[in-house]
Amino acid sequence: MNSKRRQFIQRLWQIIVAAGAAQLFNFEELLAAPTAVNRPRLLWLHGTSCSGCSTAFLDIEQVSIVEILTQFVDVIFHPDLSLATGEQVIHILDHLTHHEDGFILVLEGGIPIKYPHACLMGERPMTDWITQLAPRASMLIAAGTCAALGGIPKMNGTVTGSMTLREFLQYKNINKPLVALPNCPMKPEHIVYVLLHQLKLGQLPELDELARPIKFFERTIHERCIYYADFQERRYAERIGDPGCLLKLGCQGPVTHNDCMRFGHNHNTNTCIRSGHPCIGCASERFPRQIMLHRYGDRRAIHNEFDA
Repeated sequence: MNSKRRQFIQRLWQIIVAAGAAQLFNFEELLAAPTAVNRPRLLWLHGTSCSGCSTAFLDIEQVSIVEILTQFVDVIFHPDLSLATGEQVIHILDHLTHHEDGFILVLEGGIPIKYPHACLMGERPMTDWITQLAPRASMLIAAGTCAALGGIPKMNGTVTGSMTLREFLQYKNINKPLVALPNCPMKPEHIVYVLLHQLKLGQLPELDELARPIKFFERTIHERCIYYADFQERRYAERIGDPGCLLKLGCQGPVTHNDCMRFGHNHNTNTCIRSGHPCIGCASERFPRQIMLHRYGDRRAIHNEFDA
């Protein structure tokens, strides 16, 4: 084992511990697995998205994401990483639809049904690509809130008829293992955990009714909030920066299942609540809300929206 690979494994181990996957791999096992022969193949596509989840994935600090993607998975195509463009990409995807199966399909963004031409690859709508590729995949990952729970493309007032990946599979009667990883953007540690879980055990982690890993989404933000004692004592902040529970400023913590209070964004650098701002509920099936953030003029509107 050369020193460069060992250093990579040491940095990767930090991510594994942060993602809560230490029980799946010990350090010695990481040194030996996987080899170039048995790396799972991964196809990553963008639906109606902003590429924010890919950007978050690329920003893992301890280790280059390129090392993860080359050491532990074999990336067939990623819109932001791959050199293939134009007809090359179409040839890759066409080959997969006719000659290959068993790959992991990651979708970032929604799937527009009413206006399928709102999202095209090679003059073909994303609805066609997912319909052809999903049945050949061994498992699917809905990366980020848009793909997992609807998010921005499915908010009130939009006209594209965006579906989540789970909804689209049901719509097309495609039965495949699926894991949903909401967050806006997705936390890279979550997908690293899912990939390692699949690599080690050959199956997805335990999921809830929305296909989210229970490990990350069992509890609400509110249950672990640093201001929970203030909530119990009815000490509420009246303005941003005030001490106390942020509920009256529109905090979505009570209706948002996520692990932010345990492990925040950007290598646990910060979260909304830790920075003194109400939780915006970015991992919630209710995101985005009609009245999502604090409003100084109409507190009654905030409470009505929160209770809806």
